[in-house]
Amino acid sequence: MEEAEWIQKMQQGDDTAFFIIYEKYKTAALRTAYLITGNRYTGEDILQETFIQCCLHIQELKDPTTFKAWFYKILTRTAWKVAKKEKNAVPVENIFEKIEESMEEDSEKTFLEKEERQKLMTAINRLELKQRITVILYYYNEMSVAEIAKATGSLEGTVKSRLFFARKKLYQQLKTDALFKGRVQNGSFR
Repeated sequence: MEEAEWIQKMQQGDDTAFFIIYEKYKTAALRTAYLITGNRYTGEDILQETFIQCCLHIQELKDPTTFKAWFYKILTRTAWKVAKKEKNAVPVENIFEKIEESMEEDSEKTFLEKEERQKLMTAINRLELKQRITVILYYYNEMSVAEIAKATGSLEGTVKSRLFFARKKLYQQLKTDALFKGRVQNGSFR
């Protein structure tokens, strides 16, 4: 069954459809909320609030094929509100590290990859909120510029501009770091 059909069933009050949609979106939504706020527990609260709002307002969604953008619009607006309240939130843990725990943890390659990921996340967390959200949606959720525009209520040109300036800031932050130096110099980072 197509996603749009599940959304229509959800609009008709079908609990199974809700759980299918929840299972499909929960991991990416939690990751997005976590990356925006830098706090897993706050991210879980945002995820829960997003799905509550989704259920309460699902009837307002006119075109079921636009669910993804509509869902992320709710998620990002909820995250913006929370992030503004918790402006100085510091990451409690890195959820990506737990996924990759293995016997190779002691290897140099794994250590360098983890360090690189942490430095990149630190640099992303230094971006202004709207740029950070745009980068997260584009790179971590693989959303198109058009989808991000719908999700954030912005124009496509604004999304492109945020991506451009975010990349520029990340480049400036990471160009002197030894882990990124080779990639930044040969242009593969951009």
